[in-house]
Amino acid sequence: MIKLDAKFYGEIRKAKDDSIVPEDEWIVFLAKDNCVPSLLALYKQLLRDRKAGQAQIDAVQRMLDRVIWWQEQHPEKVKVADIDPGEKLLENGK
Repeated sequence: MIKLDAKFYGEIRKAKDDSIVPEDEWIVFLAKDNCVPSLLALYKQLLRDRKAGQAQIDAVQRMLDRVIWWQEQHPEKVKVADIDPGEKLLENGK
């Protein structure tokens, strides 16, 4: 199993059944990343284009609304995503 996101680690659980999502199935985008609202808007459009269920599309819209709200409440934390020189990353995603 290769871990997809080399910048973060932890345990992610599904709300619907409390099952653990394997590390080779998740990635992380932070609300403070100023690209995330655009990313979510694009994702929502892609879901529509691919005929995803309306419940999924609506859930993404609610998440987008929460991210926009969060960024409005915390403008001092919003920034372009970055990796500092020498920042620790998980080797080979593991």
